[in-house]
Amino acid sequence: MTRALKTLSATATATAARNMRGFRAQPGALALQRQILVQSALAAKKDQKMTRAFSGGTAEKGSEEAAAGPLDFHDTKIAFNSKTTFELFRGWVVFQVCGIGPLVRHCDQLYSMSVKVLGSTITHFFMRHGLFNHFCAGENAKEIIPKMEHLRKYGVGGILDYAAEAKDEEPKAKKPVNEEEVIGAPLSAKTYEYAGESLCDANAEIFMDAIRAVKDATPDGFAAIKLSGLGDPQLLERMSTCLVEMAKLFHRVSNDPSTNYDVSKVPFYNMDRTFHVDWETFKNNWPRLFAVQDEESLKKQFEDIDRDRDGSINYLEWSESIRLSHINEMARSCINPGPLYHSALNEEEQRLYFNLCNRMERIMDLAEKEGVRVMVDAEWTAIQPAIDHLVLFLQRKYNRGETPIVFQTYQTYLKGMHDKVVRDLARSKKEGWSFGAKVVRGAYMVSEREKAAKKGVESPICDTYEETEENYHKTIDSILSHNVGATGNAVGKDTQGEILVASHNRDTMEFVTRRCTELSKDKSKGIYFGQLMGMADHLTFTLAMNGYKAYKYVPYGPIDEVVPYLIRRTQENSAILGSPGVQEEKAMVGQELRRRLSPF
Repeated sequence: MTRALKTLSATATATAARNMRGFRAQPGALALQRQILVQSALAAKKDQKMTRAFSGGTAEKGSEEAAAGPLDFHDTKIAFNSKTTFELFRGWVVFQVCGIGPLVRHCDQLYSMSVKVLGSTITHFFMRHGLFNHFCAGENAKEIIPKMEHLRKYGVGGILDYAAEAKDEEPKAKKPVNEEEVIGAPLSAKTYEYAGESLCDANAEIFMDAIRAVKDATPDGFAAIKLSGLGDPQLLERMSTCLVEMAKLFHRVSNDPSTNYDVSKVPFYNMDRTFHVDWETFKNNWPRLFAVQDEESLKKQFEDIDRDRDGSINYLEWSESIRLSHINEMARSCINPGPLYHSALNEEEQRLYFNLCNRMERIMDLAEKEGVRVMVDAEWTAIQPAIDHLVLFLQRKYNRGETPIVFQTYQTYLKGMHDKVVRDLARSKKEGWSFGAKVVRGAYMVSEREKAAKKGVESPICDTYEETEENYHKTIDSILSHNVGATGNAVGKDTQGEILVASHNRDTMEFVTRRCTELSKDKSKGIYFGQLMGMADHLTFTLAMNGYKAYKYVPYGPIDEVVPYLIRRTQENSAILGSPGVQEEKAMVGQELRRRLSPF
């Protein structure tokens, strides 16, 4: 152990020396360089005791010594013990850059200008040694393994996230085809001049490489995937439109037409889904919308949807009956073609849909074989209903064991998201599969509000931060409380839900750890915490030191493709720079730098 600690100290000093070479050409930097090199060695010695507590890939020793009371998230030695002094300094610089409003607001234009003027090689050189190395771990699965092994030394797991992002843009209409040759209706009678199937296949291989890397480098870790990388985002939007219209159809079938109940401007997740449709209501309203052969066939259709045979259809049963590949047949029978008729997928879209499903299943087959959990990221609301639908299909297939393989992501800045989580918890219990979730506040707030304003509809985003906070904590609490006290071992019926709380908010961390204590939850099983690489180290490493399952999101990907991710990280940092949490983290970075550079 002594030899290992000496090696660690020498490695830290050598790393600091390499990192500081770039400063030699700057006036006055030599003295600062020498000071940082000396203090890096001193800091390594001071922190040997801390390193012992973290070593071994778990935080068990730290957990045994942790106090029973609230965690102390203000100890800078714990928070930044894994960082070299240069890495801390780089983080401090990132904070300063994020505080320059005009620079952040126009960083995408500045990047494009730099590529044109300086070329991609020079531009990416500076980005690599700045934002990229701060927020990302490498360009491919092989490059990131050392970083994940480094995190394991401090009891922190890794979540591999291929960070190249699909563009959030409005779909472009393609050339129309002969409507008589397609299944769907006029608005679905178009083809995609889609040359990206091979790219989607390549992305599937990248995600599978990430799963293998998790297995090799951090067996208790996660892989993160984006479904927009596995299929055309325009197709996902078409699928989402179809699913939204099916939800609206449930309202039309459930209500007396004379009430003129209109849900067209209500955000999808905020629709009322609490009512039921009995046989009389179904018999009266369905024929007003669709051609019916006879009452006997209509009765059979009702009974097929009424899975529990209680004489009424609830929303869970209605949504279970939805098969995108079958909606065209139903759309053909529309008496007065409307939104549902126009949203039905045509044959070409169905072919692309099945290709997407095949890619997902290949990825999850590998994840199941290797025992690696996969988190499916949430995306913008225009495509999120399709993602929800696809993830539910995967959870029903792959979460049949006690430990879930597939984790859904819930964005709680969306109105009605807590109700959706409660429905999904009930669904997992009823259908017999293990519930797995990542819970976040959300990442597309500004763009979602702008889109809603342009369309003249209610914004899907909670109106205030306080509403989002309430939604977030209610959602977490519902998952933590799910099946607490169950004594059986039936999957779904008795198994407790698993959750990863993805947050940089200290109050949330304190809320979750307090609720775990109140519910007598085993903090080392089924409850995970995640923060982005390069952010909120005071939360991640404090949680790990106290025996909780803490993870870092470890983004990676080709630097030119990760630029949208880096820009979003920079802009998000800028947007929340004035928040108490970020001010606290910034002050702690400065405090730790002063501690390391001080001779006393």
